[in-house]
Amino acid sequence: MSPLRCENIHCRRSTANTFRHGLIEDFSASFESGDITGFCGSDVAAKERLLSILGLIERPDSGRVFLFDEQASEMSGPGSRKLRDTSFGYLFTHPHLLPSFTVAENVAMPFFRICGQEGAQERTLTALEFVGIPELNAIPVGELPDSVHWRVAFARAIVHSPPVLIAVSPPNSLLLPLARRLADECGTTVLWNGDKNDVRPFSDHVVEMTSLRDHTSVP
Repeated sequence: MSPLRCENIHCRRSTANTFRHGLIEDFSASFESGDITGFCGSDVAAKERLLSILGLIERPDSGRVFLFDEQASEMSGPGSRKLRDTSFGYLFTHPHLLPSFTVAENVAMPFFRICGQEGAQERTLTALEFVGIPELNAIPVGELPDSVHWRVAFARAIVHSPPVLIAVSPPNSLLLPLARRLADECGTTVLWNGDKNDVRPFSDHVVEMTSLRDHTSVP
């Protein structure tokens, strides 16, 4: 059973707050446990739109998204939010950390919200060890360089052990080795948007998205 799959995704509307259309035509795919799928190509709006749809952040015009064979794209309300929170970790264009909070506090916040306090300290330390910065746990994020901010963001995205990690457009050269290790060691399904030269060495599959052309899968 694929953790994540989609059928016949179509989307033609403009992206939020821009005039970019992010055209997606009849996209279907299955994403397996332990695999990294890289999304590359010149159509930036389409890549970001598709990852938002697959991550249940927004809905397609038509088509369906399934999580472990449960149709998820048409869910709404608290059930949809809970499914999204527990099933996905996200990395966006910016780390979106709170500079006055410590590294550990930034990482632990989603765990508190999703899972409660029990086990939060252990899981936070495990996530920080995974990204290689356990010794920084008590330091305010604002005192640390940008490269560390991204490691903190990665730890925050995986602290609740989501089966799927979706990376919209973080810096690939720093984090892709961590994503490869996450897929190999934890069986996480990873969807990663970036430049082909960056994502290909770490990916099991590559999806190319180019403006006004078909979206093609590259082995």
